[in-house]
Amino acid sequence: MDNVLYFSPSLYAHIINAVLLLTAVILLFSNYSNIKKIEPYKKIILILLFSIAIGVHGLSHLGLEFVYGYNPIILEKNNHK
Repeated sequence: MDNVLYFSPSLYAHIINAVLLLTAVILLFSNYSNIKKIEPYKKIILILLFSIAIGVHGLSHLGLEFVYGYNPIILEKNNHK
């Protein structure tokens, strides 16, 4: 893997997206009692928003793999050899 990956804005956007998704999941679990009280329509909207966010994050993985050959699973396997 080339070190040019670490100077690309797409990697930092991907990391920020991951942090924001993790924060959203933590807030979801910490406020679960309030969330389960909301009406079904709003729950559907929340689920769809999470679906979009996770899809965008997945596409970011695809872009990093295609352009930079970055695959964290393979990197982990190679580091343990």
